[in-house]
Amino acid sequence: MRRTLTHRATVAVFAGVAMLTAGCGVSADGSPQAIADRDLPDGLLDLNPSSSTTLPESPATTTVVVYLLEEETAEGVRLVAVDREVTDADVPNERLTTLFLGPSENEMNDGITSAIPTDTVLLDVTTDEEADEVTIDISGDIFTIEGEALAQAFGQIVWTATEPDAGGYRTVRILVDGEPNLVLDGEVANTEGPVTRADYTNLSPH
Repeated sequence: MRRTLTHRATVAVFAGVAMLTAGCGVSADGSPQAIADRDLPDGLLDLNPSSSTTLPESPATTTVVVYLLEEETAEGVRLVAVDREVTDADVPNERLTTLFLGPSENEMNDGITSAIPTDTVLLDVTTDEEADEVTIDISGDIFTIEGEALAQAFGQIVWTATEPDAGGYRTVRILVDGEPNLVLDGEVANTEGPVTRADYTNLSPH
């Protein structure tokens, strides 16, 4: 009697499993079947799968030159050309931005410095192609230095802005906090109006 009850219970269990299997849509042969999109729960189907995997392209950079300072035993401090990476090499804007960041740690270890005070802010850079002129607006923090150091700082700015492959601009007009201001040339003399590389020939690199 006990064996008969066990057999009947077993038959009932298998019958229940079969009914559940049929209700879930599993095929009789046991192989997986594709589910139609209309039968998927809301939010499971990605209607735009490519949008989540598209990565933004990185802008290409170009190696350009900016001018820092190097102490030479015989001739004192001179400008020295160092490489920087920018995305737009045809105008001096990004070059000047990287110039105001100063030398890298490796460059400082090699004795390369900058006279531009670290808290000096590059406020604006505009160019005039007809006049071949760059106008550079900087903060008044530049005047935390004076004398030769200030002349060297202006020399760095002028040489960097007039690099030949930066648009071919020849003259530089420097504003301080938006206003015209006297600048020092390479001989530490006050100069009014735009300046050129020729005003800093005594600092020119070798």
